[in-house]
Amino acid sequence: MIKILSRLLVGFALFESSALADEKITSAGISEVIAATDAASVRQDTQTIGYYLGEDFYKYIDVRVGDIPATVRIDKEQYLEMIDKGWEMLDQYSYNRLDTVVHVAADGQKAESFSTIVETVVTSDGQEMISKVREYASYKLEGDRPVIVRIESHTLVGDTTPN
Repeated sequence: MIKILSRLLVGFALFESSALADEKITSAGISEVIAATDAASVRQDTQTIGYYLGEDFYKYIDVRVGDIPATVRIDKEQYLEMIDKGWEMLDQYSYNRLDTVVHVAADGQKAESFSTIVETVVTSDGQEMISKVREYASYKLEGDRPVIVRIESHTLVGDTTPN
């Protein structure tokens, strides 16, 4: 009886691990995440953006402390709060993603995307700014769906947002 139970447990464990290994990130799945978060950005829908961010999401942002530039790491909650507050100050907003490339790891458990993001904003005081960044995003499976776990960006020539 013990041998039968042992074999059943081993068999179940092997089945479970192979079933979990079947869940893989695909390029199409990452493209869907990108499309959904882009559409949410256009609608200024923070809640939907948050849905596609992993629980351990983080983003590096550049800030200035006086004359000294610094890079700060913010978590999911801080990021969502930051974009929510930012949209409150805008009269007009447009968002466009260009030149997207997606790379999926061979094991299908992680992926990365590279894009150029161009945002044009008009603030409540009438100031127009253009933000141009190269975005690097990392993805992983959380449960049965791909989520964004990290975003880094680098300012490009032509960016007119204040330092």
